[in-house]
Amino acid sequence: MLTEERHSEILRIVNLSGAVSVQDLVNYLDISESTVRRDLLALDRAGQLKRVHGGATALKDNNSYEANMENLQDKYSFHMMEKRTIAQFAATQIKNDDFVYLDSGSTVEQMADFLVDSEAIFITNSIPLAQKLGRSRVKVHILPGRVKGETEAIVGSEMRDMLSRYHFTKGFFGTNGISLLEGCTTPDDEEAVCKRAAVRQCSVCYVLADSSKFGLASYITFASLSEVKIITAAKTEGNFNYKPYQKITEVHLL
Repeated sequence: MLTEERHSEILRIVNLSGAVSVQDLVNYLDISESTVRRDLLALDRAGQLKRVHGGATALKDNNSYEANMENLQDKYSFHMMEKRTIAQFAATQIKNDDFVYLDSGSTVEQMADFLVDSEAIFITNSIPLAQKLGRSRVKVHILPGRVKGETEAIVGSEMRDMLSRYHFTKGFFGTNGISLLEGCTTPDDEEAVCKRAAVRQCSVCYVLADSSKFGLASYITFASLSEVKIITAAKTEGNFNYKPYQKITEVHLL
């Protein structure tokens, strides 16, 4: 990879996630640590990112790409084949006697299309997901609380209080980034608190992540890698190495 290509990819990753570590760039780009450090120094001197100890952060006026998306509909055109493949496999992990938590997010929402005949019971904080499952006559309950307009997710103390009453056999979560050091992250503090509360109530937690989420660290960790099982989709091109990530299932594109 040429220097300009590396710099462009590093900036994409940093601006998407808000922050990234040197080690995650090493793993993601398959280059040496010294090369990463030189690239970060050059980009910092060029005023394109802020170099910090152990990595880099985006400039304050460079909001993450995903955070700039207006709503869930904007996300659907990105990595949709991967998201559908991940969602289809994730749905096969649910048995009819399961009591399941479904997090908000574009990849988790795709699971609804593959759960039409499920006899499991579902709890969710996603309005679009609840609507889809309800139309399929699947047993679904939506949590109470405040609606976030941009993500159509339920958040707040009322939602978290209700979550504490439940004990889920399985939970399925979306994420903005997955990093070896920072774990599963999101840029939204309210959603991070709600995600953490749900993770605590699940016997088994799955995180659904397309390949673009790896090596990224957003602002707030909601689960460590030791707490979750990751489901992702194998890329038909590129050479990203998933081996450093433990408890990962890589499914192949449809």
